[in-house]
Amino acid sequence: MDGALVESLPATEPADVSDLVRQLCREVLDLRQDVHELRRENAELRQQAGYWKGMHARAVQRAERLEAEVQQLRGENRKLQDQLFGRKSEAASSRDRSNDLDGGDAPAPTTPTKRGQRTDRPGPTRRDYSHLPVVEELRELAEPQRVCPQCGVALVPSDTEDSEQIEIEVRAYRRRIRRRRYQRTCSCSNCPRTITAASAPKLIPKGVLGVSVWVEILLDKFASYRPTERLLAHWRFLGLGVAAGTVAGGLRRLEPLFQPLYDALVKRNTASAFAQADDALDGLRCPGGQDGLSLVAVGLLERGYRGLSPRPESQP
Repeated sequence: MDGALVESLPATEPADVSDLVRQLCREVLDLRQDVHELRRENAELRQQAGYWKGMHARAVQRAERLEAEVQQLRGENRKLQDQLFGRKSEAASSRDRSNDLDGGDAPAPTTPTKRGQRTDRPGPTRRDYSHLPVVEELRELAEPQRVCPQCGVALVPSDTEDSEQIEIEVRAYRRRIRRRRYQRTCSCSNCPRTITAASAPKLIPKGVLGVSVWVEILLDKFASYRPTERLLAHWRFLGLGVAAGTVAGGLRRLEPLFQPLYDALVKRNTASAFAQADDALDGLRCPGGQDGLSLVAVGLLERGYRGLSPRPESQP
């Protein structure tokens, strides 16, 4: 190539190219690390997004379920409000024409029935109180009224005009027991000088409450199912103040007297062909795999109901 000048590259250019290549390699590595980091963060964000989407879906389902329960409870509340404060009569109102056909004649208004005993039905029979004891009470005229109002001649007693009323007399009284003492008039030396009549039997030795009081307490507590405190409050109206601790202590002392009755009941239940038990706790499951009926059966066995077995699964 004549006339052409060919310049040679400087000695430093290969070094610059190699530095540039190395710099580009470093940048490529940095970019790759950035891309890897971004991909990792992207994967974590996707996982978090999936987790929160699932949590949001569960929250929505829970909110829908709670809303349905709220609606059901509101309906039950309205039903209870209607039962408590609504109309109690099942008779339809005279203005209620929801069951009438269109264009039909209006039904004639009916007269409401009167309350009380109906005239077309026989009345109740009179109760018989002949089994009650009779306490006679004689009522007489005052002394100035036992004369004729015209002439003043004395009136002569005649027969009586009788009538009856039912009365209840509840009173507390003190039973004063007077034991007669007898003095010996003979000269015997081996006999006591004074002999006293036997004391009256007591349900609780040295107790101040008599048998009739304990009978009233037991009947009122176990037959009428009334708390003893109310019975004592009622007695205070009658002027009888009995301490609650006295009654509680007396009931503890009376408990051994009922042991023979309890033993007889246990013996009777053991010999019976059927064992009665309450299955109200049948659906209750307890720790250890026992259900409510098994617990009741165990309790009855401890109380003397021998030979009792839980209800089989096939029995309804």
